[in-house]
Parts: sequence; structure tokens; C-alpha cells
Amino acid sequence: MKKFLLLILAALIMTVIAACGSEEEVDGTGDGEGEATETPSELTFGAATQGGVWYTLGGAMSDKMNEVFPDSSVAIVEGGSTANLLGLGDGTFDIAFTNGEAISEANNGEGEFDEPIDNFSTIATLYPNPVQIVVRADSDIHSVEDLAGKRVSPGIRGYSGELSFLRILEILDMSYDDLDSIEYTGTEDAANLLRDNHIDAWIGNLAAPAATWQEMDTTVGIRLISLDENTINQMYEDNPGYVPYTIEAGTYPNQDEAVETVAPYTVLLVNNDTMPEGAVYDLTKMVVENNETWSTISATLKDFNAEYSVENSVGEMHPGAERYYQEAGAMD
Repeated sequence: MKKFLLLILAALIMTVIAACGSEEEVDGTGDGEGEATETPSELTFGAATQGGVWYTLGGAMSDKMNEVFPDSSVAIVEGGSTANLLGLGDGTFDIAFTNGEAISEANNGEGEFDEPIDNFSTIATLYPNPVQIVVRADSDIHSVEDLAGKRVSPGIRGYSGELSFLRILEILDMSYDDLDSIEYTGTEDAANLLRDNHIDAWIGNLAAPAATWQEMDTTVGIRLISLDENTINQMYEDNPGYVPYTIEAGTYPNQDEAVETVAPYTVLLVNNDTMPEGAVYDLTKMVVENNETWSTISATLKDFNAEYSVENSVGEMHPGAERYYQEAGAMD
């Protein structure tokens, strides 16, 4: 009898252990090793500050996402290239924009990333996001070197625009010490400061044309500053995400000359730990097949389609996105 009771007790213990192990496997999706099985009830979308394309585009995409995922709500968060990758890494964001040059840095734990982040994948490469240095049309600034002694806004502290600016200054043997002052602010606030002569220049990675600067060009008037050839080549050599790029004349209403710069691509990412493959397939399909809608938001998206996204793809593509592109014939 005693032996029989011991056998029953052992069986009960094994059952409890198996149940606990099973529960851990289902819940363990936050460490990069689990696999999501359900679309989150609230999809958190990392975009950027108001006044740029990311915020407007994110809002338009969220409207379509509500149709694709009717059981989920979508929250747009004012993030930024680096902040969005960090948000994917810690599970804050399910979907996010970033700039192409930041992807390899995040994967390798370099630059602004203290440790590698590898729980995200690419679903679409959307458009080039050129580094733009904007001054008033009546400014005496005509080169990066002319920023010495001037008041400059590099956008939000730690965002990709500031990181690009710091790299440019480093190549030119300059630093913030050479400037009069630094003003950290969003794009719309920077435009107001520039309009009122409270700053002398703004720099950021932003789709061209950007609505904020288009409006200011038709009122006060703006001018874009080119990077010199050596700076462009050095930035591309250091990080291939900084692709040499020309902002063609006429991009802004009063822009008479082409501007030479570099342009990371804007990439749309998903969190591998929270977004299941089926949902990623549906999301990719929605993003690609509404390309005409996105092009009405910014002319810089006029070339975006399935083939463009695959040809210019940055980072590791998600299996759900890859399945869509294969079915669309874009990977032949």
C-alpha cells in the first residue's frame, strides 16, 4: 500500500512539473526566443515627432491597420530612429520606423546601443531619408564650416539627426564647442525658431520635401547646405547606411540648385517577439498595396512598391514579409 501511494505522489509531481514547463513555453516570448502566436490587442507604433513624414505616415498607416486588425487598437508614439529600435528591443513597440544606418549598429551593439538588439525584422524599405541642413534664405551660412559661432538645432537629443551631425562635425575636425549654442527641439518648433531668428540652422534626417520646410520656403524662404565630397565619401565608408544622395533642384519651391548629401533609407520594422508571422504577412500586404495612398502624404514615396522595397531592403527580412514579396513576384 505504501509503495502504491508513493507511485501516485510521484505521478502527481511529474504532472505539476510538466504543466509548469508548458506554461513557461507559452508565456516566454519576451526574451527573443519565443514565437508570438496572437496579434497584440494594442499595437504600439514607434514613429517620430510631429512635423515630419514618419508621424504623418504612421497615422495614415494606423488607420489602415485598424481595418486589417479590427480586434486591436493602434497607438502612435513620438519616438525616433534610435529610440524606436530601443523600444523594439525592450518590448515597448510592436512596429516602428528607423533609419537604415541604425540597424547594423543596433544588431552589433555599437554607437548609441550598449548591447546588441536582434529581436526585430524588416518588412518594408520605404524611401530615402536625406540629411538636410536648413538655413534661412537670407543667411550667411553656405557650408558646414560656416556653422562655427552659430546657433544650431540638431533636432531631438540622441535622434538620428544629431548622430549624423556629430559624425559630420567629427569628419571636419569640428565639435559643438565650435558653435555658439545647441537647441534640442522637434522639427515644427525648430522651424518657428528659425523663422523668428532664434536659431541659425537646423539639421536632421528627414524625407525631402518635408511639409514643414516646404511651408517655410513659401513664406520666409529657406536654403539647403550641401556636404562636401570628402564628408559624403567618409560617411558612406564608415557606415554603408549613409548612401550618397542628391536632393534635386525644385524639391522645395524656391530651390534652384541640387544639394549633395547622404541619405539613410527609412525602414519599417516589426518586433519578432510580439508579431506573429500571419500578422506580419497581412501588415506587409497592407503597406505595399496602399503605396498610392502613402505617396499623397509625401512625394518621396512615389517610387515605393514591392520591387522597390526588395531591391533596397535593409536588414533581415521577416519571414511573413518575405512570403508576401514572393507571392507578389518581387523576389524573382
